[in-house]
Amino acid sequence: ETSKVRTTCPYCGCGCSIYLSIRDQEIIGVSSCPENSVNGVSLCVKGRFGIIEFVHHRDRLKAPLIKKDGDFIEASWDEALDLVASRLGSYKADELAVISSAKCTNEDNYVAQKFARAVLGTNNVDHCARLCHAPTVAGLVQSFGSGAMTNSIGEIGDARCILAIGTNTTEAHPIIGLEVKRAVGKGAKLIVANPREIDLVRFAHLWLQHQPGSDVALLMGMMKVIVDEGLLDKSFIQERCEDFDVFRESLEGFDLAFVERTTGVPGDKIVEAA
Repeated sequence: ETSKVRTTCPYCGCGCSIYLSIRDQEIIGVSSCPENSVNGVSLCVKGRFGIIEFVHHRDRLKAPLIKKDGDFIEASWDEALDLVASRLGSYKADELAVISSAKCTNEDNYVAQKFARAVLGTNNVDHCARLCHAPTVAGLVQSFGSGAMTNSIGEIGDARCILAIGTNTTEAHPIIGLEVKRAVGKGAKLIVANPREIDLVRFAHLWLQHQPGSDVALLMGMMKVIVDEGLLDKSFIQERCEDFDVFRESLEGFDLAFVERTTGVPGDKIVEAA
């Protein structure tokens, strides 16, 4: 008999809902969750086929391993948990740290931080995405007031113009890449700024192939064109923005010639993108 279990795909930050088809305690299939607003009926190849592969991979650890005389030896759960508990108990709270993973579910990470704070008595909790995205989150908070997306994934499909810079979303976040393609199919303009000819370039109306590391210069150049040419939304700036004069001053020095020389992108393309 086959049963279905609803869960969250762990591969990327999209957080797609999926159904796992289970038979004899083994995953035999993965299907989408149409009632979910994140991915609906869509699933990427990683979610649909990759989960079965890594869950049942022959190299996956199925029992605890304890290092003895330089080698990892398979042990029982009771032995492993007793050892961990005794070792953790020998340290002070401020000497401990818990490192979790962005690949875990929210529930897994909640339990991990609860264990760290309530049991070990430490607030030293970290994971890989903090290292990768600390600057991103700080920048978003400063600019938008929130360190997260200001829109839903589904709303991307209704955008009229999309600038994709510093991203290879069809590989890193495939469902978002799918929404970008849907938007283009409905008439949206897509501008891709990337040194590499990524998949989205095939759908782009304009490709800005800038030199690696020159993203900021490219954006500053585009913003200077927008300001100098009066292409900005003045009412939006008055209602929503602060310190616009400081921002305008920061654009000095990013004239078209400098930006073209720094990024390698022709000036006419920079103007067209702006």
